[in-house]
Amino acid sequence: MRRFISAIAFLIALVVVLGAAGCGQRFDRSPGDAPAAGDLAGDALQALEEAGSAHFVADLKTGPTAESDSASFTVHLEGDASGKAVDAEGSVAFGAFTVNGHVLIGEHAVFVQVMDQWYGDNTGIADELEIAKAQHEGRVWDELATPQGLRRNFPQLFDGEVTEGPTVDGVATWQFRGKFDAAGVVAFAKRFGAALDAREQELFTKVADASTVVLVVGQEDKLPRRLELSVQLSAGDLQELQASGYSSTDGAENFSSSLELSEFGKTVEFEQPSNAKPLSQLFDDLFSGFE
Repeated sequence: MRRFISAIAFLIALVVVLGAAGCGQRFDRSPGDAPAAGDLAGDALQALEEAGSAHFVADLKTGPTAESDSASFTVHLEGDASGKAVDAEGSVAFGAFTVNGHVLIGEHAVFVQVMDQWYGDNTGIADELEIAKAQHEGRVWDELATPQGLRRNFPQLFDGEVTEGPTVDGVATWQFRGKFDAAGVVAFAKRFGAALDAREQELFTKVADASTVVLVVGQEDKLPRRLELSVQLSAGDLQELQASGYSSTDGAENFSSSLELSEFGKTVEFEQPSNAKPLSQLFDDLFSGFE
């Protein structure tokens, strides 16, 4: 059950990122040498705002350690998304158990099709964005989900450098590669009343040191082409997190995730399915035996 909810949370996070494309402000910057990391991220979000939509391929995989033979949990989604609609097909798999389906998300509704049956709920993109924007009176949103905020905070949250990136769909790119900046993230959290104690900071430093963040952005059009985030801890460090006693780390797992974007600016629409059962019934039908 927890893993399936994690898959839904992953999709909602994706929607919030793409939904942010409708909420920024324009910044003009002349092309030249490699941009600063904050400018690269801010420009990418600004360009995505102007495009309005994109085709995406998103993948998430979690597991204990690279050395473990335990079953992994994976999510794969591919489709089209804008700030108002998402139409995607994908799969959720845990070991040999796989569920394939179709996901539709509107401004005030979400629908999931599994085995020719639709399930729905009255919570959509606009509702999730409203919740996200309301946190700390909108200050978290302003600092992380607007071009100016991301431009300002990216260098504090991530430690790395911008270099020439790969050619993607015939487009020259810049690439940021780095990791979480533990001290910067801790300071950012403290600004919003989420101060970590000394032990939590020690544990998070291990996570930050084991993280990898990659952002690939077009040099000329400044559109984001690829985003990667992963954490690969050693077996010992992962066990330490799981045994720490903190609720935020007792279920810790290594993970890798990626988001590829292309075909920007296309119209995203769908017809609402009829006779959808409650989404909660899907959970009961498929995962009643899981915890």
